[in-house]
Amino acid sequence: MEQRAPTRAERYREIIGAFGKHGLAAAGALRLPSGDRAHTQAEQARLVCEELGPTFIKFGQILSTRGELPPEYREELAKLQDAMPPVDTSAIEADIESELGAPPQQLFAFFDPVPLASASIGQAHFAKLHDGREVVVKVRKPGVRAIVERDLEILAQLAESSEKYFPDLADYDMPGIVAEFGDTLRAELDYTREARNIRLFRSFFEDDAGFRLPEVIADLSTAHVLTLTRIDGMRATETGSLTKTRRESAAERIARFVLEPALLHGIFHADPHPGNLLIFEDGTIGAIDFGMVGTLSDENRRRIADILIAMQRHDVERITDRLMQIAPPAGPIDRMAFTNELRRLLDRYLSASLARIEIAPALSDMLDLIRTYGLRPPSSLTIFFKTVAMSESIVSDVAPERTLADFLSPISERAALARLSPGEWFERARLSALDTAELSIDLPRRADRVLADIERGNLHVWAKVEDLQPAMRTIERVVERANATMIAAACIVGISVLFVVYRPTGWRAAIPWIFWIALIIAGIVVFRTAWANLKRRKSL
Repeated sequence: MEQRAPTRAERYREIIGAFGKHGLAAAGALRLPSGDRAHTQAEQARLVCEELGPTFIKFGQILSTRGELPPEYREELAKLQDAMPPVDTSAIEADIESELGAPPQQLFAFFDPVPLASASIGQAHFAKLHDGREVVVKVRKPGVRAIVERDLEILAQLAESSEKYFPDLADYDMPGIVAEFGDTLRAELDYTREARNIRLFRSFFEDDAGFRLPEVIADLSTAHVLTLTRIDGMRATETGSLTKTRRESAAERIARFVLEPALLHGIFHADPHPGNLLIFEDGTIGAIDFGMVGTLSDENRRRIADILIAMQRHDVERITDRLMQIAPPAGPIDRMAFTNELRRLLDRYLSASLARIEIAPALSDMLDLIRTYGLRPPSSLTIFFKTVAMSESIVSDVAPERTLADFLSPISERAALARLSPGEWFERARLSALDTAELSIDLPRRADRVLADIERGNLHVWAKVEDLQPAMRTIERVVERANATMIAAACIVGISVLFVVYRPTGWRAAIPWIFWIALIIAGIVVFRTAWANLKRRKSL
């Protein structure tokens, strides 16, 4: 049961009121200054997001993963907690009845009116099925979709005009960021997608007894309500009583849960914080909340696996190749300088081996480096690197004597070997065959269009090689100076011959002297100009 969406004017008043309440000038925030004042504005930005509700909380969380923002903003926005005051239970029960056709007291043997948790989008309640199974019922809060859609509309309008009023944002592709964020948030609003994600992850680990994932109760689930079997275990910080062997087993399974689906299937749990990854007494792990799931294209997951393997082997050239494939540069870059910076980064973090190295700061610095050199990483890469960093922190809490790198090598090598499997080869060959067949059918028509354009004189080819532009300008200046020199030399020779033949008398006899004096002055001016240019080049 959705509530009325606020009008654009009403929501704008709420947004302006929140900004004014916290003393945050929009222009000041968007210019992203640094220093103490920026840190104050970063705190205010977090407070504004918290006050404006689910859309802005989620948007702040996404922005905290963007390396373009100054560190103080990323750190402050990362503190945003997706926890909100609970909605009145009567409204939740009314929504359940509207969605499932009966009140929760009839649908469940027991339904706890006190919520287990209340987030910005939904609210979770403990319940028991009539067969005795314990479940968690997630209900989308009333009116959330309407507010989110209105907020996304406003954010899209602001993003479209951001470059006009704030030119510094031109390099950040704000409309693209907002559009991608809107897709992600709408996916979280639809619980059928989360149910599909859970089933997918269950299929990945169905043959491994070391993983416990919730089961979707299909008869009691819709796009608005999601009923799951309850997974209740310890947090990473509560595992001190477990034996070393079981803690290490749990740590390995956490690494596998994060990395294997990403590198083998191109999908990963994008929010593996300590509350979503649980540990049991026997070292088994459980996972909950599959609302935020990231995806990697087939090509990018292969390239990321190559990067991880190349990091272990200190193969800097291969890392450079793969990064430039994943994040193509917006313009020409100095590949040699970029590779040298990567080599220094690896020497700093991976000087001995991966055995005792923290992967998270290495990946974070790598992201900063590729942005510094004008490479534009897809958001999926940024989110995946953040996911790896979060999982490394959990691994450290569970087994302080181990690191994520201890488990990285076998997983990444398995992902690389999977590309050589007959099934993978067959699928890639099948797709290539389909592309080739489509091209062979369409090629004559394309060739006919090109030939027709050539016959009519309508075919124009335009090419611009960025690296040759400075050289071309230098050559043009050299040619211009050579032409001027030849013209001047020809004039000097011609006038000299003229004065040998023509010997003026009277006042005209002073003309040769005037000419030579002017020539000397011109020579002095040329010499001074050349000397000044030489000094300027040395100073650069």
